[in-house]
Amino acid sequence: MRYPWQGNAQPMSEGKLADAAERIGCGVAEISAVIEVEAAGRAFLRDGTLIRRFEPHTMPGATTSWRDSLGIGPSRRDKMLGEAYERSPDAALRATSWGAPQIMGFNCQAADYDSAAAMVRAFADSEDAQIDGFVSLILDWGLDGAIRAHDWQTFENRYNGGGQGGAYARKIEAAYRRKTGEASPEVLRLGDGGAAVRRLQAALGVTVDGRFGPATEDAVRTFQERVGLPVDGLVGARTWEALKQNRDAKPKVQATKIDKIAARVIEYGTKGGAGAGLGAVLDRAPSGAMDMVFYGLAGVVLIVAAVWALRWARDTV
Repeated sequence: MRYPWQGNAQPMSEGKLADAAERIGCGVAEISAVIEVEAAGRAFLRDGTLIRRFEPHTMPGATTSWRDSLGIGPSRRDKMLGEAYERSPDAALRATSWGAPQIMGFNCQAADYDSAAAMVRAFADSEDAQIDGFVSLILDWGLDGAIRAHDWQTFENRYNGGGQGGAYARKIEAAYRRKTGEASPEVLRLGDGGAAVRRLQAALGVTVDGRFGPATEDAVRTFQERVGLPVDGLVGARTWEALKQNRDAKPKVQATKIDKIAARVIEYGTKGGAGAGLGAVLDRAPSGAMDMVFYGLAGVVLIVAAVWALRWARDTV
């Protein structure tokens, strides 16, 4: 049997990602980061078939839960897809995520296809079609603003379903840092509070109280309009960059998984004394230094602190 995920497997054409980035209004690195997290940057498997992930819990009448399906290995998962396809082709295609952006078949219309089968056949023929489908879905779901702002948590909640509690967002940020060597600033919006908001208020020249209220939002919107940015009151990557250039702002950066590990090591390590030196190093590090370069320099200290931390911690991150 020839399956619809067996196609011509044409690789991406030159300039395709740049065109997609222009349509979304973001950089190439942002799209590449999503693809890396979703499918390890791949569009096709070694045998030339479309990369895919069958999600049995989304089949009609399924008794398998989402958590149960997490433990299914790739070979077994693909065999289940073939069996499901023989029973109900459309349901099987709709219950599978496809291509480099891993778009579920049941989201085919948001990707600008009339059916899951049509989307899968197009994706199997070319990587360009996969990127076009991704852009169409992002625009249809209104996630272009989240990508431009590097609002990875909002992106996780909608694109990935929000079931990972921020882990997916941290993976996107880590992938973005690997590609650019830059850390994304913390995204702020109405209702937020704390040190990051105080930095924002100082840059905007409004009352510094650490509360992102209506007055702060009005100031953000005024600034965005003045510098030619989309006026949405959301302080993301582009707004922070404009604030850095115009107001010498120094935003806090988003966390990645390695940040969480480092924080846990410090927490436990300082209880026994071995991590105290590391904590002091991190406290003195310049703003934004918790990126790949800094981790490399601090790696030896982290290893030593981790050994001591094991004396007090038995849990894993």
